[in-house]
Amino acid sequence: MEMESNGNGHVQLPVNIELSLRDRIFAVLAASKTSRQEYLKALSQCASHIRNKMLVERTTRACKLKLSGFQFGKVLEIYYDIKRGSEEMGYVSKGWEDPGFRIGDLLAIPKSKAVRIKACIGQIRKFCAVNGIGMTVAKTKESIDISMDGVIYSEGFNKKTFVSTLETLHECVEKAKELIG
Repeated sequence: MEMESNGNGHVQLPVNIELSLRDRIFAVLAASKTSRQEYLKALSQCASHIRNKMLVERTTRACKLKLSGFQFGKVLEIYYDIKRGSEEMGYVSKGWEDPGFRIGDLLAIPKSKAVRIKACIGQIRKFCAVNGIGMTVAKTKESIDISMDGVIYSEGFNKKTFVSTLETLHECVEKAKELIG
């Protein structure tokens, strides 16, 4: 058990770890020149991040999926790669300001297949749209990237909607691969 002085330097009192963490957070806030509104926003984002991370981890575990590559940053609250066994299934992500989660995948198609992509991009776009999956296309130096994703609002993120969105996304990715060849 961690101990701290009661103030006179003679008697040691037990420290509750949660209170100690809370006290450390308050000390950081007190030393900051940030407004109370900014304190509240930051603390709210921290609490949301912890809840959302737990929700994604619990849901994917219930679906017998594996997560890896966790990331977060200035714009990104949560990012994980998703696997089913050894099969790559895409990713789950959420931005700090987003109302929900993106379940997505990225296909990097070699530029040598540009003619084939042009011939079938309309079919791929239609197939994705009919199934509720958004799609964007971007050119890089090495490839033509097709990004596909579905959105699940935070309130609706559960095992059923997650599996449904992931399976639909997977169908769209497989259809694109089949059409492009």
